[in-house]
Amino acid sequence: MNRTNTASPRPRLKRVAAVATLLGVAAIAAPALGDPVADLARRLAGLRGEVEKLSAELSRKDTDLRDQLRGLARQKAELKLDLQKEQARLQKTQLAISQKKTLIESEKQGDHALRPVFENALVSLRAYVKGGLPFRTAERIAEIDKIEEQYKAGLLTPPRALSRLWTFMEDEFRLTRETGMYRQAIKLDGKEELSDVVRVGTVMLFFKTSDDVVGYATRGGSGWEYRKLEEPADKRLVVTLFDSLKKQIRVGLFELPNALAAERK
Repeated sequence: MNRTNTASPRPRLKRVAAVATLLGVAAIAAPALGDPVADLARRLAGLRGEVEKLSAELSRKDTDLRDQLRGLARQKAELKLDLQKEQARLQKTQLAISQKKTLIESEKQGDHALRPVFENALVSLRAYVKGGLPFRTAERIAEIDKIEEQYKAGLLTPPRALSRLWTFMEDEFRLTRETGMYRQAIKLDGKEELSDVVRVGTVMLFFKTSDDVVGYATRGGSGWEYRKLEEPADKRLVVTLFDSLKKQIRVGLFELPNALAAERK
């Protein structure tokens, strides 16, 4: 009986040890089973972050695209406005060209009638300058010749050429109202020299050479010529005139030799 009682507890101890071993294995295996879930959670979190990042990037690009579209719309509106302005400017230019062509045609129709008027005026004006007081005659004739050359070359229509002649005549009228001192070449005793001259309107011309010889222009048998003044009193009057004009004294009473009377002799 005693042997039997002493041998019975050993199998229990083995069962208890086996249970403990199984629990230990379960405890060890539990963490191993949880690792894939944790990895999946981490991957999901990473994917969620990437999705949010991509969503933000897409939103930014969408905003940029909308801004670009609005900018393009503004440019389109501005270009449309510029096009309308250019079309209006083109219409004005075309209208101006049409009006200019009409004016040119009308001028051409009147050219034929004005040609003899211009040619007669040219001849009369040239004769007037050549026959008048010998004041810068060559320069004034050169201006008339230039108008005629441009007219013959087709650069001036008859109306415009007549307008140029009228401007020249206005300058000639101005000479009749003015008195002034100038420098020009005169021919005295067969020699040409540069002298001071005083033009009294277009009726008298006095000169004073560099060596203080004074005189006047008079019309001779072969045209205009220059004569010296011999009387001391006449010389003083002319010298006083030159001195006054040099001092810019243009208002007052000036006594002068009677160059008009000398011309009639």
